[in-house]
Amino acid sequence: MKWAWLTVLWIWCLPHAIAATPGETLEQAITAYQQAQEAAGRDERLAGFRHAQRLFEQASTQGPRSADLYANMGNAALQAEQLGPAILAYQRALALDPAHARAGQNLRHARTLLPAWVPRPEPEGTLESFFFWRHLLNPAQQASIAALSFLLAALLLAVAIRWQSALARTLAILPLLAWVGLLVSAAIDTSSSAAAQGVLIADETIARAADSPNARVRFAEPLPGGTEVSIREWRERWVHIVLANGRDAWVTRGAVEAIKADSQVYSEG
Repeated sequence: MKWAWLTVLWIWCLPHAIAATPGETLEQAITAYQQAQEAAGRDERLAGFRHAQRLFEQASTQGPRSADLYANMGNAALQAEQLGPAILAYQRALALDPAHARAGQNLRHARTLLPAWVPRPEPEGTLESFFFWRHLLNPAQQASIAALSFLLAALLLAVAIRWQSALARTLAILPLLAWVGLLVSAAIDTSSSAAAQGVLIADETIARAADSPNARVRFAEPLPGGTEVSIREWRERWVHIVLANGRDAWVTRGAVEAIKADSQVYSEG
């Protein structure tokens, strides 16, 4: 009886003892991706890339998440013909590192694979491009720099008024410009975060005019996986989305994933 209990305990502990570490899972994912690239048949390649995709997803739940990890996950999903998860992964990579060239380039390519009628987000505007540096600073850092810039500008203007210094008046322009720039940056961030951003991950999603399976179909065709949306409201079974062209619809909860997981806030209904 004693040996039977030891055997049961050993069998129960074995999976925990041999569980892969985050680094090992990542290595397995990279190896699976490389093997899929070398596969001869299409079905074998697809199966290999889907296996690599799952391993990258597993690695993202085990350890630190990085833009490189999500970019690799997106590449595996794209090669596995999983357009929704691929675009979601690229967007998550860019959320961590907006300047990640590989994720940005592959996202643009993935968008070309969507049907022509699917609305796509507009390219980054001139104003937003000018303030690209805001991604390098978190809101607290921007607020601190803005406060210091304002104080420095006020001090220089006070000196200019008190001693009639043209130099101090000229120097005050620089911190004033920095202060105004940070205010504009904060306004851009506020407008862009007003609604959570998400991606449809199901191959096809029937969009409806209301949060009911009996509501009329919103569009002539189902929305394909990879459609990028703004998320207006989360409910237990339904999500209210807005397409890039401004048209809204309701989709089932499992059809969409937020780019930032902490943006999923449920409401009653």
